[in-house]
Amino acid sequence: MTDQGTYRAELIGPGVIGNNEVVELTYVDGAYQDLVELTFEAAGTTSVRTWALGDVGDDTVEPIPYTFVGEVDQTPPNVEN
Repeated sequence: MTDQGTYRAELIGPGVIGNNEVVELTYVDGAYQDLVELTFEAAGTTSVRTWALGDVGDDTVEPIPYTFVGEVDQTPPNVEN
């Protein structure tokens, strides 16, 4: 790690979800974040996608790999009684 407050991470996932997208993340207590959650909105639906820290060796080179672990739809159902 460096003296910088951020590092580059690569989001790896199936299909177009995190299709090797590189993002800038902040260190948490001087370490890489264990989980990354990003919120997406499309067609009136809000979803949260989660990636987990991948295998990081001693001589890690950025971007740091994060593997897609799941997606949760946070939009409440629109059900009329």
